Amino acid sequence: MASKIEGLDRAIKNKFESEAACSRALGWDRQRLNKITIGKMLPDVNDLNALSAVLEISVGELAGFFIAEKSPNEQQSA
Repeated sequence: MASKIEGLDRAIKNKFESEAACSRALGWDRQRLNKITIGKMLPDVNDLNALSAVLEISVGELAGFFIAEKSPNEQQSA
């Protein structure tokens, strides 16, 4: 079973009662958001902008969740 991208999962839970509620706010089907939250699909720029708006966090912070997940030892370059 794939693991959730922790920062994104936490941001969704802080703003919405469920991932399904977040996907409805985005106008997406639940599976699309789930593929992003488990790291099976990387969000494109449009996805990041939409997520940023509904979660009320910056695109940079949101992108950081994916950079930390993909970089070795969760190291990020500045």
